[in-house]
Amino acid sequence: MSSGSPSKSGGFSEPKSGSKKGRDFYATLGVERTANQGQIKHAYRKKAMKCHPDKNPGNEEAADKFKELATAYAVLSDPNKKRQYDLHGEDGSLAELGSVNVEDLGTVGRLFGALVSKAGIPVPTEITQKVLTAAMHIGSGVTHVPGFELPKVETLLWGQTVSGTVERQCAHFFRITVTDADLANGVIISTTSTGNDKFKVVFFDTQGHVTMVEESQISTRKRKSEANMFVVPFGRYNLSETMPLSMMKRLDEEVPPVFMILDTFDKDVKSLLPGTHLFCVYGDNWFQSVRYQLRCLVAVPTSTDCVVSIQEHETKLNDKKKHLENFQTEFCDVKKKYEEACKKLEEDITETVELIQERDQAYSDYIEQSGTKYSHVAPTRQQMNQSGGTGLLGGIGKLFG
Repeated sequence: MSSGSPSKSGGFSEPKSGSKKGRDFYATLGVERTANQGQIKHAYRKKAMKCHPDKNPGNEEAADKFKELATAYAVLSDPNKKRQYDLHGEDGSLAELGSVNVEDLGTVGRLFGALVSKAGIPVPTEITQKVLTAAMHIGSGVTHVPGFELPKVETLLWGQTVSGTVERQCAHFFRITVTDADLANGVIISTTSTGNDKFKVVFFDTQGHVTMVEESQISTRKRKSEANMFVVPFGRYNLSETMPLSMMKRLDEEVPPVFMILDTFDKDVKSLLPGTHLFCVYGDNWFQSVRYQLRCLVAVPTSTDCVVSIQEHETKLNDKKKHLENFQTEFCDVKKKYEEACKKLEEDITETVELIQERDQAYSDYIEQSGTKYSHVAPTRQQMNQSGGTGLLGGIGKLFG
């Protein structure tokens, strides 16, 4: 199925004609396809400074070049967009796809989005205006709106388990009261779905504006989808698992996946103030409702062994990310030389086999042509040994040499 961009009617438009790959963003920035994030950022800054509109007032060519650089960097600096671009190019991917309002999509658009998501390419989706409007009214304390049905809001207790089923592009609203003591330990909003459903956990301010969003991810290890929001008193990292961990062992690709697995491993900064907060579980499936289980927890103290372990492992993972970014170029250079050496060796093998075969043929021709001048010499009768080579022993001799 061909991919396209969201149309104004809420569907997906046909892709542009011409090259399926579109523009070469790597060439635009002047880097190899094996370039790491540091090299991509450095190349962008270096080129962008030269053609920045402030340094080239009135120069339309420089302005257009700056826009091209910005577009290329926007794609290649985003791990998910970069992966899509590497797989499908510009026109054949969702590299420039903005957020999609699923509610406005027709059946074909939903089916396309579902298939793309199933293939492991994340499609950003919007929260429907109906849900945002409901949050605005609830956050403002409104209890009745003519012509608009306000959803009910459930007040939760810490540790309480809530199980529910929310329709697609709808939301279940909740309130939770957070104290200074709770924030000192840390707060965890844990939501899971054993059906691998797609959903969001969304927090709002008192005016109903979105303040925090946690998207669900499918955990292949736990065989479920989950969205865990952490508001904790220590620096933590978030890792968006966009590929199975088993793919890291694949070294035959131009850039092995191991160099991309930590691209989304970044500092996760979320904060709450003491008080009562409004949030919701938003059903983000393409076709069906979402079954979920929700728990709000006050975390154990940061001195607990598991928290210490988290911090130790995340520190090591951050160091590993830096190491892989530096090692990527070296590995890809060595891999390229190795592949060139293998290709050269294959050529050497082919040439060596051909030379041996041609040599053997030349020797055969040498013997045959040397013997043609003796064609007039009559052959002699076959020589036999003294025993005549007959009888039982002769037969056995033929059998065993």
